[in-house]
Amino acid sequence: MTLKAFFKREKYVALHAQSFRFRIVKYLVIFGIAYAVYAWKGLESLGLLFLFLTVVALGIHFLFRWKTQAWTKSWGPYTYIPLPPDEQ
Repeated sequence: MTLKAFFKREKYVALHAQSFRFRIVKYLVIFGIAYAVYAWKGLESLGLLFLFLTVVALGIHFLFRWKTQAWTKSWGPYTYIPLPPDEQ
């Protein structure tokens, strides 16, 4: 797989794996928690929280990518999304 095809597949999965409604709720929850942490502990704690969550998100992403064999099989909560023919 070329680097260009790799990025096309990742972009396609990122844009199509979650529904629009799920994304809205997800970001409302994230911003609500961020506001609560900022009000409770301040900006430094909020920065550390986002750093921690970024590391966790990358870890989960690579775990799912590995277990789904580069998004070609269903595993856990991920359901296979048919990829366009030029991206398989």
